[in-house]
Amino acid sequence: MRLACCSFALLLASCGAASGSSLGASEPGSRPGPPPRPLALGVTQASFAEDDPIEDGAHVHGWQIELDPARRVRIHVRSGAIDPMIEVRGPNGQHLHNDDAFPSSTLDALVDFVPSEAGTYEVRTTTAGPGQVGAYTITVEAREPTGVGAPLALGQASTLSLGDGAQPGLPGSWLHFEGQAGSIVRLRVTSQAFDTIATLIGPGGQTWVNDDANDVADGRERALDSTVVAALPQSGVYQLVVTSYGRGQGAFAVRSELRPPVVIGEDGGRPDGLAGPRGGGRLLGLYAGITDYESQSDLYGCADDARLLAEGLRASHVQDERDQLVLPDSLATREGFLGGLAQIASQARPEDVVLIFYSGHGQQTPDADTGAARELDGLDETLVLHDGSLTDDEVVRAIDAIGAGTVILAIDACHSGGFADDFVTRPGRMGLFSSDEDVLSDTAEPHHAGGYLSWHLRRGVLGEADSRPRDGVLSAGELTDYMVDGYVEDHRLINPEHELDRAQRLVVRRGAVGWDHLLWVYPRNADLSLPELPALSLESAPPG
Repeated sequence: MRLACCSFALLLASCGAASGSSLGASEPGSRPGPPPRPLALGVTQASFAEDDPIEDGAHVHGWQIELDPARRVRIHVRSGAIDPMIEVRGPNGQHLHNDDAFPSSTLDALVDFVPSEAGTYEVRTTTAGPGQVGAYTITVEAREPTGVGAPLALGQASTLSLGDGAQPGLPGSWLHFEGQAGSIVRLRVTSQAFDTIATLIGPGGQTWVNDDANDVADGRERALDSTVVAALPQSGVYQLVVTSYGRGQGAFAVRSELRPPVVIGEDGGRPDGLAGPRGGGRLLGLYAGITDYESQSDLYGCADDARLLAEGLRASHVQDERDQLVLPDSLATREGFLGGLAQIASQARPEDVVLIFYSGHGQQTPDADTGAARELDGLDETLVLHDGSLTDDEVVRAIDAIGAGTVILAIDACHSGGFADDFVTRPGRMGLFSSDEDVLSDTAEPHHAGGYLSWHLRRGVLGEADSRPRDGVLSAGELTDYMVDGYVEDHRLINPEHELDRAQRLVVRRGAVGWDHLLWVYPRNADLSLPELPALSLESAPPG
C-alpha cells in the first residue's frame, strides 16, 4: 500500500574544484583464466598468438610472481604491435589494473606498487582491442620502497621543466613525497608552455589522473592545467608524474595543499575539523520525523527515521549531540522546524556542513503566487508537520538564511520532487528527492523504515556510501551514487509489477555541486586505520 510518508534532508558543505578519479583499486575475486606462466625480475619476452585463450574478445596470458613488501615493484608492459593491458591480484585483496600508463604519452601498461604482503601474485596481460596479436615485453623492476625523481615538499611551490626526474623508458617528470593515511592532498600543476596531465601513484598502486581541471584560479592559469585531489588511503611514498598532452615541452609549476588526518579523540568523541573540502568545518543537523499525527493518518517508522539518522552520525564520529537537533512526533511543529533552521542559520559558517532531515506526510496545495514566481503546475509542495504545513517556498526561504557554502536537500516524501526547482537555484546546492512532484512515496516496511530514501540515506552517511573508494572521505558523488544504487536494487519493492500506480523513482539534482565535492571525512583510529562500520541495525520495530 502506498502511503504519504515523507522525508526531508538538507546537507551543506563547500565545493572542491578539482577533478580526479581513483583508477587503481577494484573489486576482489579472481577470474578463471589460462594456466599461469612463471614471471621474475628483469625482462620477459612474450607474444600473443591466434591460438591463445580469449576472454571478452581479447587474447590473455596468465603469470605468477613471488613478491615481498620490502621492495617496491614496477611492472611495465610495452609493445610496438599491440595496445597492452595489465591486471595484478595479490594477498589481502590487492587488485590493480592499467591500460595506458600515462594518457596521450604512451599506450604502455604499467603498475607501480608496494606488495601488500609476501606471497604469490597473479599477473594477467591482455590487449585493449579484440583479437590483437604480436610481441610484447614485461619488465619487472624492484627497488627500495622510496620514490624516484625529484622530492616534492607539500605546502610549497615548485618550478621544474618537463623531463626533470625522468625515468628510463617512461615519459614526463617524476616527483615523490611521503604521505600519511587519512591526509587529503591537492596538487595543482600549471604551465604556460604545454597542456599538463597529472598522475598520482599511491604506494598500493592506486592511481589518480587529471588532464583539464577547469578550475582556473587567476589569469595566469589555464583551463588546460591539471588538479588532482586525493584522500590518501595508506601511509607511504606517493609519486606525482607530470606529462604533456601532445608534444609540448617547457616549464611547469606544482602547488600543493595538505589536509592532515582527522583522528578520533581519546574520549571517543567527534574531533574538530572534519567537514568541508578545506577542513575546519562542523556537521550541524536538524532531524525531524512524525509517525503519530492528530490531523492526518499515522505513518510507520518516520519518527525513527529521524532518531536513527542522528544515531548513525554519532556512531560514525562525524557528529555529536551538541550539533544535533532531533524533533520526533509532537516536537516537529512549524515553529520547531523553522526555529531549528533559524538556529542553524545563526551558527553555520561557510566551512560547515549542515544536514537537515524530515520524515512525515507531504502534500500539494494551490500556489498563491502570481507571475514569474508561480509554479508551472500551479501547485506548491508541502511538508505536513504536527500542527500544520510548510510550503516549499517557506522552507526554501528559511534555508536561504543559512550562510553555509553548500546545501543538500533530500526529501523522502510524496510529491517531494516539486522542491527541486525552488531549491536548486544557487551554487552549492544539491537535492535528493524520493519521488517526482506528481508521484506518491512508499513507506519502506520491507526495510523496517519510514521511507526508502530515509533507509538508504542513514546507511549511506553511516559510512556505507564511502565506497568509491573506501578512503574515509565522503564525496557528494559517492552519496548520490549510493542512493541511486539503493533505489535500483529496491525497484521491485517500491514498484511491484502488479501495481498500476505511477512508478516512484529517486530524483537527484546536484546542480553546481561536483561529484568530487568533499562533504566530510570519517575520523580514523590513533594508528590512522579506518574504523569498522558501526554495527547498528537502524531499523524500526516491525509494522503492527
